[in-house]
Amino acid sequence: MTTLTDLRAQIDALDAELLRLVDARAALGRAIGEAKAREGAGNDTVSLLRPDREAILIRKLLAMPREAASDSVVVRIWRELISENLRIQGQARGGLHLNLSAREHSREVLVWARERFGFAPSFGYVDDATAAIAAARDICHISVLSLDPRGGAWWARLLAEKSVRIIAALPEISRTRPHAVAVAAITPEPTGDDITFWVSDSAERENLIIDDLAERGFAADWVCSAQGLKLFSLLGFVQEDDIRLKGALGSLTGIIGAAPRI
Repeated sequence: MTTLTDLRAQIDALDAELLRLVDARAALGRAIGEAKAREGAGNDTVSLLRPDREAILIRKLLAMPREAASDSVVVRIWRELISENLRIQGQARGGLHLNLSAREHSREVLVWARERFGFAPSFGYVDDATAAIAAARDICHISVLSLDPRGGAWWARLLAEKSVRIIAALPEISRTRPHAVAVAAITPEPTGDDITFWVSDSAERENLIIDDLAERGFAADWVCSAQGLKLFSLLGFVQEDDIRLKGALGSLTGIIGAAPRI
């Protein structure tokens, strides 16, 4: 039988190999950053973040055979590896920065933000949602905001934004209704398993709006309501100019982003 000492020696050997591989991956991140700079793909007007590619990578890893490692540990490890890779690639720009505006739920939102974006980005708190959205116009910034209705319908302001969109639903490892979202100056891309966020000012009850959306071909779920406005998630990736949404319930309506599901 293998002794405890032998098993611990195997762990030590694996730890050393893991460190070697992590360092090799980080070195490739530096090489990628240098290649982007040479080829003009690393310009200062393009975000380092690629939520679509990251989600597809993590799903691929989760689909691989495993003997003991849980889904949650796989997601957490690779989120940190991606975070470190982006830190290395973005050193010349000052890296990524997280802005938090959560009020009563600031502690939970910080936890969810770190789970999604890792510990490499710096972070700080902003006064309110207006400041958070303004900060997110900078491609080096990501703002994470609570969907608690006590914070108002801040998300409706994204209808007037040119570039800031929802890019992540938090907590990430969950299929339940999101409690917070991340916004950034990124155009969301489809990944094959997404939810799209849609706003309506209709005075109709949420269930009637969901029925109307179903007739238009959408599987919708109510997310939250505040200040006479309602936020829904639509299953799948929906383009902002999708003709099926034309004339949907409400006079002020629109898509404000999309998030890949893990």
